[in-house]
Amino acid sequence: MDDTISIGPRLRKLRTDHGMTQAQLARRSGVSVELISKLERGSRKTAKLTSLTKIARGLDEDLSVLVGKSNRVQRVGEAGVLAVRDAVSDPALLPGMDEEDGEPSDPGELWRQVERAYGAYFAGHFGALACALPNLLAECRVTRHALGPGPVAAAYAHAYQLAACLMIHTGKDDASLLASERGIQAATEGDDEYRLATLYGTYTWILLRMGRHHQAESLAVRTAESIEPSWSTTDRRQLTAWGGQLLHAAVVAGAAERHDDAQQYLARARAGAELMGEDRHDYWVSFGPTSVAMQEAHVWTAADQPGKALEASARVDPRALFPISYARHSLNEAAALERRRSVDEAIAVADRAYSISPEWFRHQRVANSVVADLAARKTQLPEALRRMAEAVSEGQGMQGSE
Repeated sequence: MDDTISIGPRLRKLRTDHGMTQAQLARRSGVSVELISKLERGSRKTAKLTSLTKIARGLDEDLSVLVGKSNRVQRVGEAGVLAVRDAVSDPALLPGMDEEDGEPSDPGELWRQVERAYGAYFAGHFGALACALPNLLAECRVTRHALGPGPVAAAYAHAYQLAACLMIHTGKDDASLLASERGIQAATEGDDEYRLATLYGTYTWILLRMGRHHQAESLAVRTAESIEPSWSTTDRRQLTAWGGQLLHAAVVAGAAERHDDAQQYLARARAGAELMGEDRHDYWVSFGPTSVAMQEAHVWTAADQPGKALEASARVDPRALFPISYARHSLNEAAALERRRSVDEAIAVADRAYSISPEWFRHQRVANSVVADLAARKTQLPEALRRMAEAVSEGQGMQGSE
């Protein structure tokens, strides 16, 4: 097994850089010295996300630093990931610096650009997305200045939302939060409270990815309560926005190992999905029976209940999911199969996730974990597993491709 997909060397360096012994780090993190030792020696390649989050906190480092998350996006044009980061933090966005030159764009055309950008994102084409976003953000800003916020609020909010998603996938956590905040601000200039709620959902997801579980859950619950529908509602967009927040809360509670609370959130979401009757994609948020089953499988996988995870997975209809959403679900399914010792089947399911988008796959820390666990069960790596191992190890320790 290639040690480049192990966090051990990185953990050892971070610990020594902070002047801590293994025992001191274990005490600060609330994990065992044995776990720290095994990770550093490479006898364990990775650990549960909850344990990694605790270790990162003990080191006073972002989780992305510990797991080696970095920009591995292959550029497809002049602009790349750093250009997106620069657009999000452009000094022209500072108060008093908002004079804009240039001709405004047709708001309808800006919306069509947003739709194409979401197509790239959900297909896992991060290079194409990075190429499109800087110009899209600039055009939205110029148009807002010329026409006022109303006509461009929705497009501007979603352009920032896409930038936030790209930033968190490529290890730029602070830029991700900034982009998400800017998206929320843009959404407040519109007149759609459900769209605004989904932008808060993106902020929740970022907090979860950063290991800030308490804040993430609190935000998800407060947002859900603010738009909670009556059971006689006829506005399916409201159900989507509300149900999406409950699913966020369930995943966060599961990540924090509060599995009873996670099941309560899922039960409420399931009732809403039954009222919905089918899966929908509103504001590029998925909600319905398949979305609930997918997140239930996620929660049971995190709870190390592979049998229940696979039962939930059987209720997932791939046709109801965006491509990378199905890829993420496939990794949960692969993890559950590995724990049931169905290793060859797990490899095939993980390879399905890889095949959907190799570029997305190599940015997922859960892919690293699944591949490491599968490799540990094989004395000789089959071709599919070797290909996945090379993908998740590609670019480890590098600063990026720009």
